[in-house]
Amino acid sequence: MQRIAQWMLTVGLFAGAGFALRGELYIQLAGEGGRGVIALPALALIIAAVLLAPMPWVALLEFSYLVLLSALILLVALLTSYLSSWGWRLFGAGVALFCLAYAIFSADYIAFVWSFSNRHDFGPGFANVRLFADMAAGVMPLALLYVVARPHVSWPAAALLSLPLSVWWWMLWVSESRAALLGLVLGAAAVLLLFGRSARWPLLTLALSAMIGLLGWWFLNPLVGSGAEGERFLRDIASSSGRMALWGDALRYSLENFPLGLGPMMFAGDGNLRSASAHNLIFNIAAEWGLPLALLLLALLLYASWVIAKRARRLPEADKPVYACLVMAFVSVMVNVQFAGAHIAPVGSLVLALATGLALGYSLPALGSSASAGRAAPAAVPVRATVLWAALMLLLAYALLAGAELYWLAADSATTCFQSLGRAYYYPRFWPQGRLECMQEIAPNHWLFWRW
Repeated sequence: MQRIAQWMLTVGLFAGAGFALRGELYIQLAGEGGRGVIALPALALIIAAVLLAPMPWVALLEFSYLVLLSALILLVALLTSYLSSWGWRLFGAGVALFCLAYAIFSADYIAFVWSFSNRHDFGPGFANVRLFADMAAGVMPLALLYVVARPHVSWPAAALLSLPLSVWWWMLWVSESRAALLGLVLGAAAVLLLFGRSARWPLLTLALSAMIGLLGWWFLNPLVGSGAEGERFLRDIASSSGRMALWGDALRYSLENFPLGLGPMMFAGDGNLRSASAHNLIFNIAAEWGLPLALLLLALLLYASWVIAKRARRLPEADKPVYACLVMAFVSVMVNVQFAGAHIAPVGSLVLALATGLALGYSLPALGSSASAGRAAPAAVPVRATVLWAALMLLLAYALLAGAELYWLAADSATTCFQSLGRAYYYPRFWPQGRLECMQEIAPNHWLFWRW
């Protein structure tokens, strides 16, 4: 259901806002100056990785998804320049209202299952509690806009928002969602370093709700064992939960298959029954797309961080509280995605695109404004811009078709995988089971598995 909602929202955005802003999208993607020196070799590597992949049609699905996710980030960045002061207030109020609604829903659900609850009940509505944590890493900082995106900040607004955020913190603490917690803490630290006193309202609101949630974890925790006193944790929180092994395999794949990697989605088809993702964005790209592209992505993230830091220091004092919330969301989701597959999960990927696009696009002036000199829209949209938009829509159509096919193959092959593994255990990715070799067992001649 979440995947369907994700695609419907993506289709709506690209069909509406994407078409209206296709000229600006083309300008941003075409680049200026020496961008082509980097973009053309990267594009050549990407095309080669798809064409030479062991399963080219499956690789094209992964390519389509990542291109659309990148384009969605850029589209959000462009739309950000159109938000007025009232737009930011309404956006902040909407996110805060969502946090309140989900907090009430979660509290009601957890109260119902209190006596027999488990860790995954502290993210109701999600198949895995990690998927709730992926969402929380970006949504909670954006909810702080409710406090600062108003003519005058006030304690009542901060106190009111602290109530639902406390419930979110409580669920993160109880479920021991370490990546999201680390992301939020490091996001707050980055904002404190960049903005100082200008970020006091969002930081104090987040800290207050975090303390309330932490007290709830200590005093209202149905998962605490009945054994020795002080048994507060459900697992060894100092362990890597298998991630170190996954990261080691990802690096080994990137070196053994240099420079194009194992092939897109082939971490889900390497013959090992385990998690179908490296649980790290950079390592996953290195394994599946090659080490050069992973290093390019890392350089791009570092450059984006440098741009955001430089912009934060140059902003007028009145704009800094709002931008502090966006920067906190960006840092939080980027830290989280180095320990989770948030860019794969439906809601997690949308939150990732939203937080990144808002942070990168906050100071972009609206088209036609006096501040938009040097990047004003052309009188007529070039044909190449329309062709680019049409290509994105074709990729979206293919992603819908191939994604649905792969999903049903996964659902039909789940029993086969369960029998091979010896237990019923899911590997979340695009599909319920996430093992390509299991799908090939039941449908070896399916067109997704054809080679050139």
